[in-house]
Amino acid sequence: MDNQVEEIKRKLDIVNVIGRYIPLKKKGRHYTANCPFHGEKTPSFMVSPELQIYKCFGCGKGGDIFTFVQEFEKVDFKEALEELAKLAGITLVRNDALTASEAHRKKLLEINAEVCRFYHYILTKHPLGQPALKYLTDRGITSEIITKFKIGFAPRDSQVISAYLLSQKKFVLRDLVDTGTFGANRYGRPGVYDRFSGRLTFPLMDYRDRILGFSGRILPPEFQPGKAPFDGAKYINSPETELYHKSHLLFGLNFAKDAIRTQGYVIIVEGEFDMISPFAAGVTNIVAIKGTAFTTEQLELLRRYTDTLVLGLDSDFAGNSAARRSIELADSMGFDLKVLSLAPRFKDPDEAVHGDLPFFKKQLENPLPIWDFLINSAVAANDPSTIKGKKLILATVLPFLTKISNSVIRADYIRKLSLEIGSSPESVTQELGKYSAAPAAKLSIPVITAPVKPAAVPTKKLRLIQYLLCLILSSKNPPVVAAKVLATLPDLFKEVPLYQKIIDLLTKEPFDGIENFHRSLPAEIQPTFQAAYLKGLSYNFTSENRRREIKTTVSSIRIFDLKNQLKNQSQQIALLESRGDEALLSVAEKDYNKTLHQLLELESART
Repeated sequence: MDNQVEEIKRKLDIVNVIGRYIPLKKKGRHYTANCPFHGEKTPSFMVSPELQIYKCFGCGKGGDIFTFVQEFEKVDFKEALEELAKLAGITLVRNDALTASEAHRKKLLEINAEVCRFYHYILTKHPLGQPALKYLTDRGITSEIITKFKIGFAPRDSQVISAYLLSQKKFVLRDLVDTGTFGANRYGRPGVYDRFSGRLTFPLMDYRDRILGFSGRILPPEFQPGKAPFDGAKYINSPETELYHKSHLLFGLNFAKDAIRTQGYVIIVEGEFDMISPFAAGVTNIVAIKGTAFTTEQLELLRRYTDTLVLGLDSDFAGNSAARRSIELADSMGFDLKVLSLAPRFKDPDEAVHGDLPFFKKQLENPLPIWDFLINSAVAANDPSTIKGKKLILATVLPFLTKISNSVIRADYIRKLSLEIGSSPESVTQELGKYSAAPAAKLSIPVITAPVKPAAVPTKKLRLIQYLLCLILSSKNPPVVAAKVLATLPDLFKEVPLYQKIIDLLTKEPFDGIENFHRSLPAEIQPTFQAAYLKGLSYNFTSENRRREIKTTVSSIRIFDLKNQLKNQSQQIALLESRGDEALLSVAEKDYNKTLHQLLELESART
């Protein structure tokens, strides 16, 4: 296995691998990008083709191609290995001894795939599915779309599918129940029942095309002739299972992800038809959520592809408290939020696409900023000429305006809101103060994250040492530069043991290029080395500027040490004066003057 891992690493370049997921920009000897693992506007994510590693100096994540795929795709090492082996054109030597958990998950996926094929067959080929097929056709859903999305129909009689799965496909009852599609019959009756019986079915696929569960929709009564009407919910989903977690899934992402990357934004809609109808009409950068609430997991999934969301939810979603919480969550994660406004002509995207496709596409070209939409919808829902209406509008909008960090933009929306309710900007600003929360403390991230940060080293000096290590490692000839630094400050890196280990290996062992040096490092040192090396590259100094910067940093460290030494000597002199020890006092004063002279010389040389 280890040999195959190394073979994959040799065949794949990290720049090409990561470039398949996010756009990279060449900058000197490295590449940069906005980090896909946390929201940011200024790139702090770096990729080194020399070392075949990446590092984000914002969130701290880093590693090699396997680590990246694991983090980005949210998969384990084995799945990342399979993905990269396929990309490298390597056939893995497999270990057939799956764990019990892996074997069970694999079995559930097999059952889901078979259930999907069965439902799709019933819909498209069997008389039992003809009413459901007519319903889809009447809604303008083509056979191509039905096939692409694997839409199906579950017969009312659950024994039809359970007999097929148990007798013909030889699956076992317990595994059928574990998929969530089936439930055990009650009151001691044998067999299982199908949760989706009599419903149109939509397979819920993850972004890797695996079927994790299903969604089912009741057919309107006119498409169920001679049948007793359902009294259940219009839509139902699979329950939470080992495979399916509602909060993690976005319907249609497997089909939309490439278009989202290409177009730079994603349209968020509610429900399958609101996603499928625009997709069939050529709007392919679109996904659906269940209801109007985002989850952190869904937003993290979307952030892999874009940082811009266009909300195409039902026209009344602004009045939904769950939707408002979702907007706050997305805003706090750094997303740029806009709204596809279809009201008052249409209730949702599905209706708009079938009612007036040119209008739908025109509105999509000019989405409203989220703040404009919130003000407009609040004013439309409440009468701004009444005291009650003003209060409701303010209560709806002001909590969101507090989220706008840019004071100029916030002031513009305060003016807009004040005009809408016929008040002054000053009074609205005063009211806004009631909703303002205390600002969250900013996270301070050091230049290098070392496992242990020595308390004995003052913070200012530690940062200078870190900076110097970055400059040394990213220079063209690190051992020579390190030796020159040590000639002036021989004990400098001893203050940070991890740094000292790196410097010792750099200066006392044969150096055969930075790539080989990196590979030879002990595992516990590699993260610190990688962070320092990549940080050094990010400065993009010319050789001359780097040399000057190293000289300046060495001088700054010496000045720091001399000032600290003067402070200690001053305290010693004060102590000797209090004791009246003239002989030692004379020596101490001479030492103080000598240190002061050295400090003045250094400071003079820098000016």
